[in-house]
Amino acid sequence: MRKTEVYQVRLDSLEKKHAFAVFKQLGITPAQAVRLFFKQVVLTKSIPFAIENQSINMEQLLKLKKIKQNQQGASTESRAEEDDDDFFAELNALLGESDKT
Repeated sequence: MRKTEVYQVRLDSLEKKHAFAVFKQLGITPAQAVRLFFKQVVLTKSIPFAIENQSINMEQLLKLKKIKQNQQGASTESRAEEDDDDFFAELNALLGESDKT
């Protein structure tokens, strides 16, 4: 038998209630749903559904990423990870700003 681990997640109460109701209708437990999600992530090596935000200008986002890549140049992998962190911090800021408009 494979070793298992516990992973905790904080959820919005209403989202949890609605999601659990859907799982019940589908005849699966929340734990089974999470395991299915993780299995699909492993199989597809991606998030198994489209993630979109219509209020984000994708052209602007791609330009931002290109600028970050140009600034990065031929740096080390650890620097690339730091740049990714910076990029995602800026992305989160954009997402936060788009939620306010």
